[in-house]
Amino acid sequence: MPTIRDDDSGYNQVLKIARTVFDNPKRHFDFNFSKCSKLDHNAVAILGGLTRYVDFQNSSTQRTISGVLKSNLFADAGVMFLVTTMSSVVSGHLISNNFLSHFSAAVDEDYPVGGYIGYREHNNLLNEDNIADHLRSQWLSGEKLKLSHLLKDAIVSRIFEIFMNAYGHGVSIQNIGKLGVYSCGQYDKKEKKLNISVLDFGPGIVENVKRFNSSITDSHRAMEWALAKGNTTATDSQGANIPRGLGFDLLHEFIALNDGEMRVYSNDVQVLIKDKEKVKIIKSKSYFNGTLVSIKINCDDKEYYFKSEDQPQYF
Repeated sequence: MPTIRDDDSGYNQVLKIARTVFDNPKRHFDFNFSKCSKLDHNAVAILGGLTRYVDFQNSSTQRTISGVLKSNLFADAGVMFLVTTMSSVVSGHLISNNFLSHFSAAVDEDYPVGGYIGYREHNNLLNEDNIADHLRSQWLSGEKLKLSHLLKDAIVSRIFEIFMNAYGHGVSIQNIGKLGVYSCGQYDKKEKKLNISVLDFGPGIVENVKRFNSSITDSHRAMEWALAKGNTTATDSQGANIPRGLGFDLLHEFIALNDGEMRVYSNDVQVLIKDKEKVKIIKSKSYFNGTLVSIKINCDDKEYYFKSEDQPQYF
């Protein structure tokens, strides 16, 4: 594992690693961290998801998920995180964001539960209330960013839609319990930046649009269609009552005002929404089997409101 940060190089690196796993998931993978000095939220979400992906692809195969070498290291397929190769900074980070507790019995530290910002696995549609409450009360708490109640509810609703679309578009209803949705939040107090990545291994936004609208064959156009307000591939819900729109319109406006950032990686296309720039859609360097959405918000001292509210008109 190299050092993976929340930047262009970091996303390219971790998506390249994902491609290696996607190309041949019926193998055993050891992750060595001796050359890794940092893992941001994007890497954590993908590493966790990839572990479950390999597990799902080899459900009848003996596997080892551990932090130390054992006699069954060469099991047919699985993932091993070599905790002994991690620096104290990396292992401490993966403990504090509750990542290692999902995969390793070798680390005996106390793991945070409940109100923490970090790695989570969402394997049940009944998680809906918990996701919304977590976004509102922990991830986007008032100590980090000053938002009016109306605007905060609207932003939480749009991010919640990203989770629900990962359920509906990404993971078939019958497989949610086996291969769910994965997320990782991160708050950098020094930089005052708040992040979240949401991941699923479904067909992907681009492929879903092409299946829904046979007249769209170009990936760039498919992503443009998906991002347009009001467009939806509602039939992908398989009868479940799940919101279908991507909900990026308000997030785009807020991110432009906040000088934040949003990234989407799906199939052979990537999207970058940054600061006040226009939406950039380009071809990805690595094909991604699914969808990764990452959001970055600056936690400044401003107070944000809707223009329609009887408050200073920041938004």
